[in-house]
Amino acid sequence: MRQKYSDSIVRLTRFSLIALVAIILVIAGIIMVMFFRNPKMYSDFETFSLGTYVHLKISTKANPSIIAREIFAEMDRITDKFNPYKEGSVLYNLNHSNDWFEVDDETFALIDLALRYAKISEGTFDPALGRLISLWGFSDFTEKKAEGTDFLIPDEEELEKALGMSGYKKIELDYNRRAVKTNGAWIDLGGIAKGYALERAYQIAKSADPKTTGFIEAGGDIRILGPKFGNDYWIIGIRNPRGDANESIDYIYVKSGAIATSGDYERFFIKDGVRYHHIINPKSGKPAKYAISATVISDDAIKADAFSTAAFVLGTKDWIFTRTVFPKNNTEVFLVAPNKAIYKTDGFERYEKVY
Repeated sequence: MRQKYSDSIVRLTRFSLIALVAIILVIAGIIMVMFFRNPKMYSDFETFSLGTYVHLKISTKANPSIIAREIFAEMDRITDKFNPYKEGSVLYNLNHSNDWFEVDDETFALIDLALRYAKISEGTFDPALGRLISLWGFSDFTEKKAEGTDFLIPDEEELEKALGMSGYKKIELDYNRRAVKTNGAWIDLGGIAKGYALERAYQIAKSADPKTTGFIEAGGDIRILGPKFGNDYWIIGIRNPRGDANESIDYIYVKSGAIATSGDYERFFIKDGVRYHHIINPKSGKPAKYAISATVISDDAIKADAFSTAAFVLGTKDWIFTRTVFPKNNTEVFLVAPNKAIYKTDGFERYEKVY
């Protein structure tokens, strides 16, 4: 009888031990899941570059501080190099050259890409509007705003002259010599420079750690570095162009790619009750007037940047072109009209759901 009792005690003890180990393993598993899903695993870094605020949220096995430092340094380099209104920059020297001008491989490739997007968008994205941008006072907008400078509306004669010396079709490329001839136009890559900087940030992060996750945002444009917590969607709010900076009119769910928005609420001035903004219609030489916001989702930040400008310029007037051509280039559009009506390309809705 004692032996049976002892055997029962032993079996009970073993069962209890096994149960205890199982409970510990379950608890450990829960803790591990909570740890790896904890938002605190991400490191946040901020800076001011590209003429706007930049926010990097990153999770990586590499040193996040070193990656952030390298990314921000690269953004500053791109800002300085491709500022067409800064004396001594590569674009300034190119724009003030009267003949063929040889440039480095990076500059040539970026100009070539900008011209390709100009052709695809039938000129609604145009990288050769520098004279018009300068004429309207947007080439040094931040400085003028800070100084309280009064913005002036160009007269028709000034506009016609600047228009006659603008446009991507004036730009010639010599692929053998890596040379560019502007024929009097001023190249301004502001429409893709931010996207290019975000793509470089993506490349830097992924080179350091291919499994990096997170995102980098510059003035509302976003490049996804990897899914949230390695597998989940990032939830991105689309800003209400007539609300405050934190008010969204829609939300999208993404794990990869890029989002860019062009709006009339970033760089603008109001004169006699009329809003004048920096997104110029290449045909009229005046601020585009058929949209107040255009958000684009694409597979890379450069394309998203260029196509958001094109979508804004096309606006509601040429919505059929946007709806037909943009999705063929792996780009979906969310457009807000001046009357606040919303237009979406057919494939946009798949980003408004979680699958």
